[in-house]
Order: sequence, then structure tokens, then C-alpha cells
Amino acid sequence: MSDQKRYTVRYRDGSSRRLEACFYASDAFEARVLAMEAVPFIRDHPHAIDLIRCEDSNTDVMVA
Repeated sequence: MSDQKRYTVRYRDGSSRRLEACFYASDAFEARVLAMEAVPFIRDHPHAIDLIRCEDSNTDVMVA
């Protein structure tokens, strides 16, 4: 089993405000899935996500 890392998922709401939610996940795809499960707006509008950033200091992985 892989280690969990902290990911920030940034998205725009219906008013175009930028909001962020943080999740512990194995990779960016899992963080996206967790965000879709936890945030009703992301569930209804998955393309509202504009950034998934790994907050682990050992890596500079960024997915947009």
C-alpha cells in the first residue's frame, strides 16, 4: 500500500470564486475522486477543478 500524501484541490464555484479543499490520498486521481465524493458542487461540476497540488514537501508534483 502506498503512502498517503496531502493534496489540495482547487476549484471555482458558480460565482467563479476560487475555493480549496484538502484530502489525504495516494495520488492526484484519488484526491480528485475524494473531492467529488465530499463536495457537492464538484460532484455536479467535476470540470470546475482547476488545480490538484501535492502538499508533500518531498515532491513538486502538480496536476492541472
